[in-house]
Amino acid sequence: MALTSPKTIRNQLFTTLSGAPSLSGIKKWFKAEPPRSRWPGFPWGWVECTLGPMKPPVGAKQLIQDNFYVVVVTKHIDFEKADDDALDFAESVEAVLDDDPTIGGLVGASWVSNREKQKLFDGDYSIVAVRTTLSTRRRE
Repeated sequence: MALTSPKTIRNQLFTTLSGAPSLSGIKKWFKAEPPRSRWPGFPWGWVECTLGPMKPPVGAKQLIQDNFYVVVVTKHIDFEKADDDALDFAESVEAVLDDDPTIGGLVGASWVSNREKQKLFDGDYSIVAVRTTLSTRRRE
């Protein structure tokens, strides 16, 4: 049996999130964080594999635990609206991820293990990014 690569899992997450009706307001999704010069219109997001620990085999199978970041970035002149939009998208991302805990059968289990928010200002605009960490576990 071939090993499931983190890239394959990331690509499946990308496909799932970019096709989710509840996230249709996201203008563009990426498979990695783009440089600021390539930011599209807001809101936008990306899915990124951060990898994780591999434990020694028990019997014939090794335990692999990878983490993936799902980030959504919003921008608005109204700082409260930017914050509200980011939190709404974070809730939608969590719901989409919860709906498929095996990521199309690629992992044994996945769960949201952390959520973080960062804010910066661009002139009068508030830019808010919410990062959801999805942890995965599989044996191969």
